[in-house]
Amino acid sequence: MEELESKPQADASAANADARKRMSSTLRALKVERRPLGQTLQSLKVEQELLQTALLKAKHPNLSTTAGFRLDKLKQFGFGSLAYSSLQAGMQYYMHEELGYVSYVPLGDSPDSVLVLSDPICSREKLKEFMDEFLKVRKDPVFLHISHAVACDLNDRGYVVNELGVETIIEIQDFELAGNKKQQLKQARNRAQKDGIKVRELLSVDDSFLRALKQISDDWIKQKVAGNSEMKFLVRPIIYVDEVDVRRFIAIKDDVIVGFVIFDPMYENGEVVGYIANQLRSNYEKGFSVVDYIILEALKTFKEEGKRDLSLGFSPMYKVDDGHEFKHSKLLKAHFQFAYEKANYLYNFKNLARHKSQYRPEMKGAREEKIYCAMKTRFFLNRMHSVYTALGLKPAQATMKHLQHVIIDKIKSVFPHKKSAPAIEKKSAESQESK
Repeated sequence: MEELESKPQADASAANADARKRMSSTLRALKVERRPLGQTLQSLKVEQELLQTALLKAKHPNLSTTAGFRLDKLKQFGFGSLAYSSLQAGMQYYMHEELGYVSYVPLGDSPDSVLVLSDPICSREKLKEFMDEFLKVRKDPVFLHISHAVACDLNDRGYVVNELGVETIIEIQDFELAGNKKQQLKQARNRAQKDGIKVRELLSVDDSFLRALKQISDDWIKQKVAGNSEMKFLVRPIIYVDEVDVRRFIAIKDDVIVGFVIFDPMYENGEVVGYIANQLRSNYEKGFSVVDYIILEALKTFKEEGKRDLSLGFSPMYKVDDGHEFKHSKLLKAHFQFAYEKANYLYNFKNLARHKSQYRPEMKGAREEKIYCAMKTRFFLNRMHSVYTALGLKPAQATMKHLQHVIIDKIKSVFPHKKSAPAIEKKSAESQESK
């Protein structure tokens, strides 16, 4: 796959010059306007650069001891798909000098309540020891998007553990498009190629590309179904500026960028072993998925590099069927199942799960892993309202808006608007004139 710019090397001025020439050539070929950023975009760029802990650490090694600690632990133990999201803006941290760290945000349902993002960034062998220390400091946490291993540890501590959905993971080295069951993916690829769409990796985002990517994202948000909230916390906010080990692949049609996918890294023992497709955007209106074509092309690159896994992300509330392994809340189980079936006005649960099922996780080369949440046994639904708020969802407002639409549609069905009356009146007038 052709690259738009070479990775910068501190000791290779010739390589830098060559990269600048190729970037200049690319800009001439693409319809990307290269002019100074407007005030709004410039402030956005400055804000994003300031908020990215990993980026700042890479540029300024002595900037922050705690930032350096988190980045080092992340690269050593960040094997979860949401590990990189622990660096997102607005997070608070518990850091143990020897073991690792965990990220969280405060909740409003009790003074000592926090919402913990995914698994702790620590050694699997030291998980119990880390949890012992963390729970001394934060005594009333809610754990969201945790793995089976962490769910087992919390279950042993008396926490209520519920299934929250599934994560779809591509096993990069074994994934193939062969077989009729992956026909939709093959059709998306073939139609994209027939339409002349090309996929390139974008290794550096200058002002021109920032503007183009921001425009695509804005167009995508405008096309979203009304009431479908933009989830945060579990989905790391989109960042346009360069970040450590984050990869961007773009789709180009007639020299115009029409889509992109941002891949966050997953680490193990200091190496990138895989990615999660964190942000997927397209403003190309066709009967196939541009982002699927980008993912399929990116998979080729990742396979050549020997990467292990590509997570397609989390499908909330999907396949929630708690059994007897963990002590769970039947009320929460029923709530999650109802939300998946009946509350797609709150979030597009079904379409998200249906889209990921095209990668056929039941076949060789892909799998689904259960994702869990855990909390203490009190006022479950009240706690979940606080969680929804932290995720950027507004269940009460979305439900009221949905009911308003339902009532309006019901009234329209009972009292249909009669459009034929004016035509009758006109015909009657014409008859009078003829007489």
